[in-house]
Amino acid sequence: MTTVLIEEYAILRIAIQHILESARSPESVMSMAPQKLNELSLSLVRPVELVVLGITGVADVDLHMLASVQAQLAPRYALILYDTLDTRVMAEAARQGVCGFIAKNSTPEAITAAVHLVLAGGQCFPRLIVEAVQGSQHAAQRAYGPMRMLTPRQEEILRLLAKGCTMREISKEIGISVATVKSHARTLYWKLNARNQAEAAFIAVQQGLLGDKDEDTDSPK
Repeated sequence: MTTVLIEEYAILRIAIQHILESARSPESVMSMAPQKLNELSLSLVRPVELVVLGITGVADVDLHMLASVQAQLAPRYALILYDTLDTRVMAEAARQGVCGFIAKNSTPEAITAAVHLVLAGGQCFPRLIVEAVQGSQHAAQRAYGPMRMLTPRQEEILRLLAKGCTMREISKEIGISVATVKSHARTLYWKLNARNQAEAAFIAVQQGLLGDKDEDTDSPK
């Protein structure tokens, strides 16, 4: 299954391509400028599982590009990268089944979490993103519901879940049984108001719950 990245600015495109290759696999990711879309051989890219589309902020241009992408690639999932948003674009994207929006200047961790969330069947839309990055507890509660305190063990497991580790891998990493890891994970999902691992990772990144212990990664700004 192919992931197609469409972004006008070359430097940003290269940076996000690197993030997508790390989140998925290098051989499954294609990237291009919007004007190259019509030159694609569809036999080379289909079936397209995910399109990551960088929009321009000009509504008419973005609506035309979105329609072209959906018509030509028919992706299973679509995620939009934005600098600014127009309500017409948001409404049309939602109508066409786009799974989420994330800012172009988001950290690599946030973009990776959004990709995993979308591929797991979740959604990430601007209301959640904007409120979460404001950093206030009140805003976070509006976006995700009441946040409950995590224990050090739960924080450790959350960090590994956010890296994409399986329950068995976490069990080996921290020396507890798989059943105990699953029990901690269920509690984590409840505390984060998350439905699954991908959504828990996305919420953790957006609310800064992973702190400074994550490995440093340059942000594609």
